[in-house]
Amino acid sequence: MTRASTSAAVLLALCAAVAGRDLGDLGDLVPGAPRSEAGRHFNLQAVPSHVRVAPGQTFHVALDVRIAEGWAYYSPDPGPTVMPARLRSVKADKFAVGDVLWPPDKPHVGDGGRVNNAYEGRAIVYVPITVPAGAGASEQQTIELVPDGQICTKGKCVRIDGLSATATVTVAEGPAPNPQWGADPAFRDGLKFARTAAELKAAHGSVPVAPAREVRGAPAVQLSLWAGLGMALLAGLILNIMPCVLPVIPLKVLSLVRAAGESRRRFVTLGLAFAGGIVLFFAGIGLLNVVLRLATASALNWGEHFQIPGFRIGMAMLVVAMAANLFGLFTVVVPARLAGTGSGGSAGAGRETRLSAAGAGVLTAILSTPCSFAILTLALAWAQLQALWLGTVAILLIGVGMSAPYAVLTAFPRLVRRLPRPGRWMELFKQSMGFLLLIVAVWLISTVTEQTYPLWVAGYGVVLAFCLWMWGAWVRYDAPAGRKVAVRATAAALAVAAGLWMLRPPRAPAVRFEPFDEARIAAARSAGQIVLVDFTASWCLTCKTVEALVYDDPGVAEELARRNVLAVKGDVTTRDLPANRMLYEDLKEPGVPVTVIFPPGGAAPIRLYGVFSKAELLRALRQE
Repeated sequence: MTRASTSAAVLLALCAAVAGRDLGDLGDLVPGAPRSEAGRHFNLQAVPSHVRVAPGQTFHVALDVRIAEGWAYYSPDPGPTVMPARLRSVKADKFAVGDVLWPPDKPHVGDGGRVNNAYEGRAIVYVPITVPAGAGASEQQTIELVPDGQICTKGKCVRIDGLSATATVTVAEGPAPNPQWGADPAFRDGLKFARTAAELKAAHGSVPVAPAREVRGAPAVQLSLWAGLGMALLAGLILNIMPCVLPVIPLKVLSLVRAAGESRRRFVTLGLAFAGGIVLFFAGIGLLNVVLRLATASALNWGEHFQIPGFRIGMAMLVVAMAANLFGLFTVVVPARLAGTGSGGSAGAGRETRLSAAGAGVLTAILSTPCSFAILTLALAWAQLQALWLGTVAILLIGVGMSAPYAVLTAFPRLVRRLPRPGRWMELFKQSMGFLLLIVAVWLISTVTEQTYPLWVAGYGVVLAFCLWMWGAWVRYDAPAGRKVAVRATAAALAVAAGLWMLRPPRAPAVRFEPFDEARIAAARSAGQIVLVDFTASWCLTCKTVEALVYDDPGVAEELARRNVLAVKGDVTTRDLPANRMLYEDLKEPGVPVTVIFPPGGAAPIRLYGVFSKAELLRALRQE
């Protein structure tokens, strides 16, 4: 389906609170980087063209920037995804300050082969300053220049923060040039070619593009080795409470309940086989990522396989088959030599085998991929920035984290034995999960078409069938009257409530999004308009939760209209849609959902990951 269920929204909101929302802009800056960090690689000196200036004279103060080897200082027009250079302030008391003049920049190849405009080695920035005609003689004036922007080296970026340079001039009747300018021709020669930021941008013509073999990865997230690996493990653990995997988890619990009544060895091996299936899927993801990095210099994006419509259709058919199995329409008999039941065991119908347990683990991991949240995004972002072997280990650790609860559960079978003993409730529970799997299948089918309302009707048909089955099968003919009334009243209430919710005519969300158009976005940014891009996909359940909780809020729509924000829908449901290039190549995001706010003036974009609240979005808009 195209709208997340209420239970999914609650679970995702709870997960976001646990996982930690609002990670801020994970793009290109190191959060909390010490101010001294920039000073170690970025030295500056203010050098005036004159030591004595006359009333009415215009002179220049040069900001002489020395950039450490291996580092680059991005220019005022660097291209997308990085913070542009600027002078945050020029303090010159009563003197008049003109437009800042920047030296010509050069293309710089950064991480992943991305090309941006930057300065390396040395850059001289000029500030024209005019002395008032009525300035008094012998008056000294101190001029302070405060730069802003970011410097980057391989795998690391630091914001220029807390650095400044000062120069002092004296007002006199006769001006006197600064000997330092005469001793270094770079000051005079550089002024000839310096341009304003607008002129520099016009000279570029177009933003530099990345080479064809650019590594598509994730934001430049700075974490220590153990913090990054720990983040990957935590992300895997959280995947277990995502609504994407909830239809499968109860089935595993059911099989463990059965196995707990048998031998200890069988209980352990089934649990480990299920956990191994999860790890096997993530091992496949890691292997595919290695192949892509070595063969095409691109990295695998989370949920990328769901961009293939045929994959989603195939998954839907597989889920339908699983539902039919739970309804008892067919059974799969696996030979004992393949099932690994051992002596005295049997792979008969209705009894789970190690092979089927491993397959259930793989399916559980696959169903987790349409879900995303802030910590998972952070873990994947960190993994793609590491050496290939270390990034692969991080991806495997996500699988280990997801499988860990089942592996641990095998060590404490008493926890499972506290559940009710196998009986009629188990059969009812199993068939209930079959209806839930049919809902999942309908949702998967809905992601391959734009006409989703008929699928909502089909989904309600499944719910109605469940309610009718509940009415007739959940109570025996000889059950107490009170029990019959309670069960059947619940079934009727569920059918009515679901009908009122699922059969209502579709309506547009409160926020009216424009289709994705890079030319439209570029024009709006050039005109100084705030641009908000909601990157989403029809198969992304977390995206649907964001739409329901945030973008369907009239208050959000009013605030976006008041600020004249251009709201754009960045649909990446399939690989051929134009928003893919901006999301994966320009912004280097590992997957959806992510909302990106482009402030006016070319400032660094603000990014919101996973499930966030209305308040967080409004707070981000105020930062623009």
